[in-house]
Amino acid sequence: MRKRFESTVPSFSSSRRRLLWASSVLAAAPLVLSRTVLAAGGKSEVNIQKFYNGDWPAAFKQAFAAADAVVVPNDLVCDNINTAIFMPENKTLRVAGGLKGNGKGRFVLQDGCKILGEKGGRFNNIILDVRGSDCTIQGIDMSGFVPVMQIYIGGRDKRTMRNLVIDDITIHDANYGILRQGFHNRMENVKITNGHFSHLQGDAIEWNVAINDHDLLISDHVIDNIDCTNGKINWGIGIGLAGSTYNNEYPEDQAVKNFVVANITGSNCRQLVHVENGKHFIIRNVKARNINHTFSRKAGIDNATVAIYGCDNFVIDNIDMVNSAGFLIGYGVIKGNYLSIPQNFRLNDITLDNSNMSYKARGIQISSGNATSFVAITNMTVKGATLELNNKPQHLFLRNVNVMQRAAVGPALKLRFDLRKDVRGRFMAKEDTLLSLTNIHAVNEKGQSSVDIDRVDHKHVNTSNLNFALPPLRK
Repeated sequence: MRKRFESTVPSFSSSRRRLLWASSVLAAAPLVLSRTVLAAGGKSEVNIQKFYNGDWPAAFKQAFAAADAVVVPNDLVCDNINTAIFMPENKTLRVAGGLKGNGKGRFVLQDGCKILGEKGGRFNNIILDVRGSDCTIQGIDMSGFVPVMQIYIGGRDKRTMRNLVIDDITIHDANYGILRQGFHNRMENVKITNGHFSHLQGDAIEWNVAINDHDLLISDHVIDNIDCTNGKINWGIGIGLAGSTYNNEYPEDQAVKNFVVANITGSNCRQLVHVENGKHFIIRNVKARNINHTFSRKAGIDNATVAIYGCDNFVIDNIDMVNSAGFLIGYGVIKGNYLSIPQNFRLNDITLDNSNMSYKARGIQISSGNATSFVAITNMTVKGATLELNNKPQHLFLRNVNVMQRAAVGPALKLRFDLRKDVRGRFMAKEDTLLSLTNIHAVNEKGQSSVDIDRVDHKHVNTSNLNFALPPLRK
């Protein structure tokens, strides 16, 4: 699993991915404006060209002081933006042309600020730095490998920021797309929608140590070709969310929580959706193609369409995967220590078809447990892969599950309930356990029963319409 770091220093320093942000000290103070410029205030919209005198950052600062909205026309490219430009509250930047920097420049959005792309508005090697409420970023194209990320959401101030909208953006040929470092402050009511992310080294969207945030929607995105080739560890995921330190009690104040990831189309990457130490979340309507190990080979991350580590109370629904590694739902582990196990979740309407996949890949691999817990798996179809369940939740329900795996590879269904001699056995439920299996068919390519079940010692066992027999019940 990926290694996570909890930030205890200002947000521009080490995080779970040990991001080194050399531009963290660029927040230059705004220039003192002349009385002439101040007297020009009150205009609703101005063209940035009217303020240019050889220095684009100075021109923007003067233009924002002069009007509520600043326009970059489509025939203009503002270059050499290599320092921080603070947008005053409630200002709008309309971009139809281009803005370029060397990676050290940024626009800092404060309360009520908007950056709106119009007919091809584009940014290259410039960071958009969100530090306020009621901000909007919409309709722009962003690229550039110099800065670590294109959009940064964080800051060191302990405050609550609300109502962020990031919509209809394209980010390509860059490192990270959107990066949130959430240890120091709180975001509420965030909507990141209708994005297109391609040819990235880092993650498309990374929501890191976001233990204070609430009501996050990440939806309707196309993610393609996320491939870390620069040797960075833990880079190269589609959408990643992480809480703080793993804890099997799942305290609210250490988890990333209350979020929805929906309507995602992903292809050509090593891992598409990733959650660490999360709770109260939904992942739904995901279409994945060609999620395999040939991408981000040296990044040190597991190959899976959906990777869940040490999470509680979640739903994964309507996932369609073809020629892809499937699910990894596993322990919260740090330096070889097993700290937590997934619990209380439902998987529904899951399809994985690796019948024609040329690589050997993970199927659906699940570890779950704890004394008071449940897992429900319904309406699952797997071809050319294995469904593997490890450890023992208190109540386990499987309904309408069909699995086919080639005999030469291994069993179609593998159940490993008996971890009494394993260090992970401490997570096994022991009291009032229930195993309920209905309409379960596990076969090889010849249609023959294909299962591997170690031990069944549940207190309650209910079965119906299975194509295999359970081992003798043990007490």
